[in-house]
Amino acid sequence: MPQQLRALGPWSMFPIGLGCWNVSKPGGAATDPKLRKSSAIAGIHAGLDAGATLLDTADIYAPSWDTIGHNEIFVREAFESWSATAQAKASVVIATKGGITRQEGERGGRRGSLDYLVAAAESSRERLGVEVIDLWQHHRLDPSMDFETQFENVLELKARGIVREVGVSNYSAAQVKRAVEIAGGPKGGGIVSVQNEFSPFYRHDLDVLEVCEDHGIAFLPWSPLGGSKKVEQLAQDSFSALGELARSKNVSPHSLVLAWLMATSKVIIPIPGATRPETIVDALSAANIDLTPGECEEIAAGLPASLERSDELEPSAPFRG
Repeated sequence: MPQQLRALGPWSMFPIGLGCWNVSKPGGAATDPKLRKSSAIAGIHAGLDAGATLLDTADIYAPSWDTIGHNEIFVREAFESWSATAQAKASVVIATKGGITRQEGERGGRRGSLDYLVAAAESSRERLGVEVIDLWQHHRLDPSMDFETQFENVLELKARGIVREVGVSNYSAAQVKRAVEIAGGPKGGGIVSVQNEFSPFYRHDLDVLEVCEDHGIAFLPWSPLGGSKKVEQLAQDSFSALGELARSKNVSPHSLVLAWLMATSKVIIPIPGATRPETIVDALSAANIDLTPGECEEIAAGLPASLERSDELEPSAPFRG
């Protein structure tokens, strides 16, 4: 049967969200005045019209270090220009992230201090044009601070009323467990989401997924199709089993992968990124694909060896001694 609504904290969500980063990359559709409305904004509208209820952005999603907030501004424009009823708009959750810095020369960094996170979240709130951010996720841990202190700083954003719910991104299983020990899961008013990389090409975080399942935390895979550099491989001969099954069901390999991810766990809500209305609608059609356990095993058996872990996640924050 088609996929049902999924829990994201207090919300019941369409089982696939929209990752909005692609359009704000250098040369992305939202950076081109001609394509911004005809492709980027039209794509978000098409996705929302098709039922999507989650838009995912971040403060550093921008074409350059000096245009921080570009994607948040875009998401606000796209959402506010969507011609839907107030009731439909009220069902949409806009999630953003903070904790990564970008400086001149595209030098990246991490900041987990309370002053920085508060300032970052307040800036995101202003760019999104909201009084309270629906969901704010800690984008990366700061290795110069202990884990507990910076996670307590994340919780302070909720305590101050800047954000409604908090989640985390790029956390290990041990770190998610510690976060739950400190704040609880969705039922305890703690973290409601974990956003880690997970796709046919990258399947390291099954232990993180297990923790999410144990506590009812939504797992939001970023780059669920492998990212822009790998997504086209899904239609190549190396994925023959996937292609054959997709043809038998008259669906695209991309939508079939998203259906497989959702069938992997009831807490998974993929957030594929796309730039055009037709690819977004195709991605969301995965919610209507029914897979048997045997078909899921067939897909899994044909997947490549998982990629090495990104060195971008190291070093990580130490626990308190």
